[in-house]
Amino acid sequence: MLVALLVFVALAAGYGVLYYMNHKTPVPEGCENLKAECEGCKVTSCEMHPVHDTSKGENEND
Repeated sequence: MLVALLVFVALAAGYGVLYYMNHKTPVPEGCENLKAECEGCKVTSCEMHPVHDTSKGENEND
């Protein structure tokens, strides 16, 4: 039980450190405004997906 708890804590700490480091990383040149070029794909959880631009109840064909 102790080993499982230590493994979980190590994984959670590693995730936290990597998330923090990724958040601190600057956006590469040429990638500042990707939303304008994104036409959409099947990954709707991506924050760049156009489906997030429309408010609920709004029809895209209007």
